[in-house]
Amino acid sequence: MSPTAAASHCDPSTARWPPACTRYEQRGGGTETTTERRVAFSPEIPGPRVGEARAEWEIFGDLAARVRPDLADAVRFTDADAIRAEIADVVPAYAGVERLEKLGDAVQWGGPRLGTAGRFATPDGKAHFTPVRPDAAGGTPGRGAFVLSTRRGKQFNSMVYAAKDPLTGAGRDAVLLSDDDARRLGVDDGARVTLRSEHGEMVARVHLAPIRTGNVQVFFPEGNVLLPAGIRDAASKVPDYTTRVDVVPA
Repeated sequence: MSPTAAASHCDPSTARWPPACTRYEQRGGGTETTTERRVAFSPEIPGPRVGEARAEWEIFGDLAARVRPDLADAVRFTDADAIRAEIADVVPAYAGVERLEKLGDAVQWGGPRLGTAGRFATPDGKAHFTPVRPDAAGGTPGRGAFVLSTRRGKQFNSMVYAAKDPLTGAGRDAVLLSDDDARRLGVDDGARVTLRSEHGEMVARVHLAPIRTGNVQVFFPEGNVLLPAGIRDAASKVPDYTTRVDVVPA
């Protein structure tokens, strides 16, 4: 397919691209890497498709070809098998990914265990650890006494659309608070409080939870109003999803 033909997949008058298929609808299947370093095959699940939805790799291929027409041939793939073959060629640690074809197929990069010979993949063969000293919990009231974090990862697939989190039983306006901190503040489970940071404030309902004292958690995106904008990690550019807040009883 030429770059010109690729461009025809989107409306030139609006530059709108068609929607992408979900991971389970990707033509030819895909892969996912598990926490134990297994690259597992995720097969395409047959069924109806929504409108003009296309495989993600097709959309990215078209986009890349429009950005660099001179390299269009390098980003064109006939099917998902060709992509896995490319991965195996470019990423030696993923060798074997090109042979994944059905549910249950997987390869484990690095083998079942790492460092079994007593050496790590470092110049001196030793593991290296960096001590990290976190901020002291329990600051001065009115000056960010609690460390706040959002449950962006914990709530994934649990309450994206629901009013109550099935994992914790907390509502979307909840602030997860430890028993000790609740007693110190003089609030009970279900009490209304106001969370205040240097960036904003949020009215929340106390939800007692097994959380370390000096810390509170809120749901995403409700708690975004408390988070400062523009603070990112220098190396990864990942936004900071934590801040310090005060919990003020109603």
